[in-house]
Amino acid sequence: MLRPIQRTCTTDNGGFSAQILSADNLMIQPLRTVHRRTFLALAFILPAILVAGLRARPPHVRPAFRVSDLPAGAYMVRESGGLWRKHAMQSMFYSMPDRPQDIYVALRPTQELNEPDLLLYWMTREPLGNTLPRDAQLVGEYAAGRAFLLPMGEKRSGYLVLFSLAHQLVVDSGTVEKLP
Repeated sequence: MLRPIQRTCTTDNGGFSAQILSADNLMIQPLRTVHRRTFLALAFILPAILVAGLRARPPHVRPAFRVSDLPAGAYMVRESGGLWRKHAMQSMFYSMPDRPQDIYVALRPTQELNEPDLLLYWMTREPLGNTLPRDAQLVGEYAAGRAFLLPMGEKRSGYLVLFSLAHQLVVDSGTVEKLP
């Protein structure tokens, strides 16, 4: 059986005195001790579980780079690693023996691009700011390793632009020098 604890409370002027009988104090102290011990144990157990889980994960292996959507018989015209302004990306340009005027481009970023809804555009004039001009031509939805047919004009040079549809801004752009 719980015994009540007697406490005396007085006011500042000392004129009032009352006794408070409380059985709750007998319940609170053991619960505080249990909580303290539980949280101390969790402070060691949870990080140990996290570390064990991270070590048990299989290693992240990037698949070998393979250009998809490229017609059979295509040959590389040019390869560039410094084409883009903000991101390090390998740009490979391909052509066909029977259609040398058609140029395909495949992009391989060194690190994954984490921008949502990336679209690849072709422009004949340099992009200004973070907006996309009206004369930009959509090449396709960006995917690493996917080959895109570029809408080349007579100049055979222009700008590739990665545009985030979700953020409505230009993520990166690259200058394409005159291609053969």
